[in-house]
Amino acid sequence: MGLKLRELPANEEIFIDANIFLYSAFKHPVFGNKCKNFLIGVEKGEIIGYTSDFVRNEVFHKLMIAEVVKKFGIAAKQVVRFVKKKPEVIAELETVWTEMEIIKGFNISILNGSLFPDFIEISKKYWLMATDAFHVATMKRYGITNIATNDPDFERVRWLKVWKP
Repeated sequence: MGLKLRELPANEEIFIDANIFLYSAFKHPVFGNKCKNFLIGVEKGEIIGYTSDFVRNEVFHKLMIAEVVKKFGIAAKQVVRFVKKKPEVIAELETVWTEMEIIKGFNISILNGSLFPDFIEISKKYWLMATDAFHVATMKRYGITNIATNDPDFERVRWLKVWKP
């Protein structure tokens, strides 16, 4: 079930998953404001936020796909083919660049480094997909035990506290 993100104690260290940024950026009807308020708390330094370039790339990719879908009226599953045929459409995007500038400006530390083969072992141990295993390997490497996410798969990792919007 997870813990409520709004109840995270001040000054806690927490890894921020992609869906938190995306709910805020997309103004999700249920989770958008909760995630936005959480990110404001991180920005103010009330909470110590961490993420990785991997997460930021996930967010970037999904924002880009969403904008292409909206701007050109195509299905999400056709975006890659569409952009490969017409790469110049990237220059016509606006929202993705604005949102990434906002994310870049957040008071969030970026955790990176080689995690091979750690994420493979974590995937096997906790039955996680590759991306989630990579996030857990990152948290383990840096000693972070809190994660802000709406993904229930992280609840299988017993040493993690999962904070949901």
